[in-house]
Amino acid sequence: MTETPLGGGASGLGVVRIGDTVRRPPRFVTNTMREVLQHLERAGFDTAPRWLGVDDDGRDVLTWIDGDTFVERGRMHPYIGDPPERILFDDVQLAAVFALLRRYHDTFDGEVICHGDYGPWNLVWRDSLPVAVIDFDNAYRGDPADDVGYALRMFVSYGFGPWTPGDSVRRTRVALDAYGRDFDVPALLEAEYDRADEKGKRNGWHRQLKKIPAERAWLAENRGLF
Repeated sequence: MTETPLGGGASGLGVVRIGDTVRRPPRFVTNTMREVLQHLERAGFDTAPRWLGVDDDGRDVLTWIDGDTFVERGRMHPYIGDPPERILFDDVQLAAVFALLRRYHDTFDGEVICHGDYGPWNLVWRDSLPVAVIDFDNAYRGDPADDVGYALRMFVSYGFGPWTPGDSVRRTRVALDAYGRDFDVPALLEAEYDRADEKGKRNGWHRQLKKIPAERAWLAENRGLF
């Protein structure tokens, strides 16, 4: 069957589509990824790929989910390339994104396995709304608040979007109402910026590291609004 290389974050990694399946080379697969996909299948969570095993070439086989994916990360937060046209998300999209995240977290009775990279590029979209979660490469056992803080940073875009501080706070409320849980938002974002800073230094993501001070400055100036 024809192998079609996948773009976006999978570009150049040997991840391909074959028919209704995705094949991932073993070097890009973790036991946690397999574990969480098997857990989601048992839990009846129908908005993630199914793990089907390993093919004759040692690649993990996942089900393919039809829809659109974002591949231009530079046009999304944290807008590393300072693009003239940025991808923005409205209230309806925010609500759908955070409701889906809560559905994912609620599949766990005890310790949660965080997605670890719950950004626009790791969702499948149809008619401009998210319909599935993909790419669990960075999944880890942890506090679901980690996923929430990361998602707020990626979708609400504090200090970079065209919104006033008051509207950014309102958008945060839309997101958290959809998620169904209150958080200390400044503390949540501070922890996210700390993780982003550590990860950026570890991986040499210098362009992203240059953005974090602006995010911290926005929060310091507007934290009283939350």
